[in-house]
Amino acid sequence: MLNAENVTKIYRTKNSRQKAVDDVSIMIADDSVTVIVGESGSGKSTLARMLSYIERPDSGRILLGETELTAQKAKEYRRCVQLVMQDAASSLDPHQTAGQVLDEPLTLLLKMGKLQRQRRISELTDMVHFPRDRLKSKVSELSGGQLKRLCIARALAAEPQYIIFDESFSGLDVTLRQQILSMLKELQKKLHIGFLIITHDLDTAMYMADRIYVMRFGKIIETLEHPSSFLDFKEDYSKELVRAAEYKRQLQK
Repeated sequence: MLNAENVTKIYRTKNSRQKAVDDVSIMIADDSVTVIVGESGSGKSTLARMLSYIERPDSGRILLGETELTAQKAKEYRRCVQLVMQDAASSLDPHQTAGQVLDEPLTLLLKMGKLQRQRRISELTDMVHFPRDRLKSKVSELSGGQLKRLCIARALAAEPQYIIFDESFSGLDVTLRQQILSMLKELQKKLHIGFLIITHDLDTAMYMADRIYVMRFGKIIETLEHPSSFLDFKEDYSKELVRAAEYKRQLQK
């Protein structure tokens, strides 16, 4: 279990003080998909960065199982909890080849030998449907969809317990997004990894989630267990998100 318990994050400037995340508690269960949904600026990505140990909470705590996250445990934690960011290109070295991107965690984290790494890279590319003939291509030469698949494969390479997807499917066309979401759904069931998906897209949330948290102004305002319909949402703000999703769907027809 990956938990945030009463976490708060405050951003301070010379003349202001803003609570980006305000006393939030969430649970990411093993072998399930948890989704946090809300508008931009609601605190979703800040919470994701704290759960990834990119940022530390000002108060509250992050727990992996029964163990509280501390600086001393950060390296081990980051292997267990992988982050796939929104901008795939910015998280990769453009001068590396796709093969080097996948080889790195296998070498540095898992200490695999050369033949073992080659077999594992083949497995990873098959898992995410990344074309093997692009493994020698530089990151800068890959398409947007290939970059997304490569980032997912790199996260899987570390053999994590959890993967956090922070707006990772934004900017993809409808068809490609559906392909990647379907692939992730199959992988999650096969590998029994806990997924946390951060998104503003309610259709993505409903398609993927075992549990949905609705976030607004740094707080969790509604929690749905095993949602089956937009009618499950009861809070006024959540209903606004439903109406926006329905309107967006009409525009796409």
